[in-house]
Amino acid sequence: MVSQRGKAVMRSLCLLAFGCLAGLMLYTYDLKFKTRKLETQAQALVAELQDESDFLALARADATYLSRPERIEEMARRELKLEPIAPAQLVPWKAILASGDSSWQPQTAPAPRKDGIAALIEKAVAPAAAQALR
Repeated sequence: MVSQRGKAVMRSLCLLAFGCLAGLMLYTYDLKFKTRKLETQAQALVAELQDESDFLALARADATYLSRPERIEEMARRELKLEPIAPAQLVPWKAILASGDSSWQPQTAPAPRKDGIAALIEKAVAPAAAQALR
């Protein structure tokens, strides 16, 4: 038979094992909730990254749309009232490369019509020049 002292040791070991088991259960339970919280945060971050990615794709598409050459050309003609380049305004490469060559003379283009920007500049400069003369 088992002595009293043996029973006490066995009981202590059982209580110790039960305490360890209860501690492990609590630790596992806590770990489970921390894991779920981290998973929720990870899902929120993934959703936020997806939103940012969608926003960047939209911004790229918008920039691509706004920088189309056809659109810019049409807007430049409408807003700036620019005229196409005349052939007389072009300089041959030979004239640029041979800087000492005096045989080439630039051709003067016919008097250009005033464009919208020139008119704005003249309007801005005229009052300032009039004040300077006073």
